[in-house]
Amino acid sequence: MRRLFKNNLFSNKNFAYFFFGQSFSTIGDGFQQMALIYLIFEMGGSGSQMALSLFFSVFPRILLLLVGGVAVDRLSAKQVIWISDFARFVILTVLISFLFFDALSFPLLYLLLSLSGVASGFFYPAFNTLVPSIVETRDLENANAWVQSISQTAIFIGPPLAGLVVGLYGIEVGFLINAMSYLIGAITGIKVSVNKESSPKVKDSRIVKDFVDGFQQVWTTKWLRTVLLVDLVGGLVVVGPMQIALPLYSKESFDLAPSQMGFVLAAFGAGSVIGMMFVTKLHPKYKTLRSFYWLELIQGLLLFLVAIPSVWVVLLSLAAIGILNGISSVIIISKIQAYVPRARLGRTMSIVSLAAFGAVPISQLLTGWLSETIPYAFVFVLASTLLFLSGVMGLIVYNRQSSEEAVF
Repeated sequence: MRRLFKNNLFSNKNFAYFFFGQSFSTIGDGFQQMALIYLIFEMGGSGSQMALSLFFSVFPRILLLLVGGVAVDRLSAKQVIWISDFARFVILTVLISFLFFDALSFPLLYLLLSLSGVASGFFYPAFNTLVPSIVETRDLENANAWVQSISQTAIFIGPPLAGLVVGLYGIEVGFLINAMSYLIGAITGIKVSVNKESSPKVKDSRIVKDFVDGFQQVWTTKWLRTVLLVDLVGGLVVVGPMQIALPLYSKESFDLAPSQMGFVLAAFGAGSVIGMMFVTKLHPKYKTLRSFYWLELIQGLLLFLVAIPSVWVVLLSLAAIGILNGISSVIIISKIQAYVPRARLGRTMSIVSLAAFGAVPISQLLTGWLSETIPYAFVFVLASTLLFLSGVMGLIVYNRQSSEEAVF
């Protein structure tokens, strides 16, 4: 029993502080996701207003991701994380105040969401950079499985709980819970101790040179370049339909209450958590770039099933897509952390985040427009086709690479 506890990843108090603090913080995001959807409905907004709200949440984050990556390499991932969480706590507190006095308008909502997006632009590169500095190398894949599951657990747990809370107590309480979760994330972030030897900082180079070095690191590594391109396509064709078309599609086709809507939005996250926990049990031969591209291709096929107007088909399809997405996410993050020099990991992770988020505002705006132009089911058919083709492209490029580059 003592040996089991000693070998348990969570016996590392720094990892435990980081994991549980960010779990609370990210689950709170699930409350905000649901509260924001029904806030827009309550304010009389349509798909366009929903798309704009998500756009202003994400676009500032994208603009500042590269700056955030350089900040992580120059300062400390720990510092960037807790300061970002505290800033988002303050911003949400202001938003709640305007809600309380019934003084919130769409322009003001967009402004507050933009400020929160600025803080997120610093947070995400730090989030994916901190793990190698608080766990042993042998625990890296297992730690990544747990850490990457945080966001998906939030999708799984947050929306159903948020649906119940918003339905019973109102939209303000949903935002309040998210604000408090950011405060918890900031407090636990302060308590994390980082292994300074394993996370050297860049101090003497210029910021512009840091940007160039980061892009060169990605561009000259063919497997990484291809992975990020496939990830970019995935963000373009999946995020918008999931965040905008899915709630509208569920409301129109299934006439779901807030609590029921939460379960639909949670299906993908539940599947992702299962996939992320399962990946550590896979044989190494299945955790390769070839597997990553095949997983993208199969997700494209499954996404087609979401267009079938059956709530059970939609739930099962989203859960299956989530499982495959969870496996592929851990595979890629672990490869990047293992093969990118630690002193450049922050800026490299900022580019990884940029690939993941870069197409998001375009996807959101395009989906908002498409949702008012074509049936919601057609949006998922189009997204399914493009995701399938991105997986095919990855496999083609993979097969053309030399055996030396393709072993990962």
